[in-house]
Amino acid sequence: MYDNDQAAREWTKGMSSLSADEIVEYTTEMERVDSLNQATVFGILDKEGWPYHLSEKANRAIWIVIDHSDLAYRSKYLGLVKEKAEEGVLDKTDYAILNDRVRMEEGKPQIYGTQIKMAATIVDDDIAMQLCLWPVENPAALDSLRSTVGLSPIEEYLKTSSESIGQEIVWDKEKTVADFD
Repeated sequence: MYDNDQAAREWTKGMSSLSADEIVEYTTEMERVDSLNQATVFGILDKEGWPYHLSEKANRAIWIVIDHSDLAYRSKYLGLVKEKAEEGVLDKTDYAILNDRVRMEEGKPQIYGTQIKMAATIVDDDIAMQLCLWPVENPAALDSLRSTVGLSPIEEYLKTSSESIGQEIVWDKEKTVADFD
């Protein structure tokens, strides 16, 4: 399941060289794989709960299926993901990412600073689209909160992520959720 999920997303690495028709084709296949995986995983979770004695990869597959689902399912299983992270079945970073994503999609500030979003910003009196860190609930405590779930300090994360994607990610501590509307 994990391998199928990741294989269905492999195309995104070369997305800039694909035609619009190819992107639609690959996106359709990715959504088909997600739908099949979600039916399987959510059926198990709803009937039996999180299975015990799974491999690390199988537990990761369950998390990734939840992460790739819509907001309703992410919200539904967020508490279970937190429980499994506290038990050591999942990484605490998995919980932090899912929690921040749910909060962002609900229009709330994030806790751990894991979510980035494209936003219009003013650069030299012009409006430009820029990757920005989604607003954080408590910027002063962010690095401390990140360390509790095994995440690097925010400045290090922004630097390595910017280098990885080849585009600067900006953290404007003054931006609020309303600025992203």
